[in-house]
Amino acid sequence: MPLAAYADASRALNLFPSLALQRLVARHSAACADVGLNLDALHGADDGAVSRWLHARGGLLPAGLIDDLERIDELADDRGASALIDAAERLGGDARALGLDPLEVAVRSFLDHPRLFESAHSRRVLETLRGTTEFVGRRPGAPQALELAAIQAIEVGLGRQFDARSRSRHCQITVGRDGDRHVFTVAHGALVRVDEALDERPMMVSEAPGPVYFSGRAVRYRPQRRDVVVYEANAGRLRIRAGDAPTLRAYRASFGELLFGDAGWFGDDEVVSLEPLVRLGAAVEVPTPGLREVRLVGLILRHRDPVGKMALDSDELWPYLRARMVGGLEDAELVEADLRVFPVGASSGAIVKVRAPNRVEYGRIKDDLVRPYLEQRGFLACARGG
Repeated sequence: MPLAAYADASRALNLFPSLALQRLVARHSAACADVGLNLDALHGADDGAVSRWLHARGGLLPAGLIDDLERIDELADDRGASALIDAAERLGGDARALGLDPLEVAVRSFLDHPRLFESAHSRRVLETLRGTTEFVGRRPGAPQALELAAIQAIEVGLGRQFDARSRSRHCQITVGRDGDRHVFTVAHGALVRVDEALDERPMMVSEAPGPVYFSGRAVRYRPQRRDVVVYEANAGRLRIRAGDAPTLRAYRASFGELLFGDAGWFGDDEVVSLEPLVRLGAAVEVPTPGLREVRLVGLILRHRDPVGKMALDSDELWPYLRARMVGGLEDAELVEADLRVFPVGASSGAIVKVRAPNRVEYGRIKDDLVRPYLEQRGFLACARGG
């Protein structure tokens, strides 16, 4: 029976726990219609059919639905189900009614028990924070009341800054809480990527051991990033996980404004990030005009496997990192990086030390020669705030 036949679709769907994904899509029916998606095919479908429908249209879904799906996916496993059950116990609820399948537990918690879902999600986010850049505020203490209009204003402001850097205006902030910690996830667009798409129909070649796929076309799409901002009220500290220094700088000012009505609450000095080493890998060494070569030769980090703080020093660090670091830099907390920089025409290089959140040591090389490189690669937020 079509959903439209029910006077109260959400109440009717509550009677059928297996239709949790159907309910989730129905929440975004207007946005789906705006982008030309027809939901008629989902009428009466089970969760398996809805899941296949979602996967087949991954690049066409409204941003709000994609963000909901990604947040649910972060808790849609055995560990996530345990986190949701623990949250239910902490909040005095009964988790037995959520179901048995981890996906169903995550979806139904999201739809029916948002306070429970946000508590579990915030704790899960905190557990998976690998390495954050920290900024200390003027003093510890609880922030001002978070009004929806203020959050939306921050989304608009950040969206403009992302758009100015060719990342689109999309920005959505989700608010969570875990004790004294206020947890924000920021979903926004990344730079457009172009990948070759494989033809859906394989061509059979007699001498090939299996089907051969030929590239049929190029697919342009914009990935979505999910950054994390945590304010720890007892310590008066802002912790940010973001991909580059300009984004760090934007978050520091925006969340100072949101939490305390003061863009400079968490400082206004230079902002340094080591995340480009994770995001770009060895490509971070591509020089900018005026430089002949840039090489990562030193790194201080904390890592879980092998465990502990390590100081690495080598002219060939990337092969070592690929061969010895389980999970690579994705699982590391980066403390300091040493870059050997060779200016054009110079026979020898000089060491530049980069340490988050606000220290760059240029050594015996001119900063106006190295600074453009640091800004373009995302190590350093440029003076004009870009």
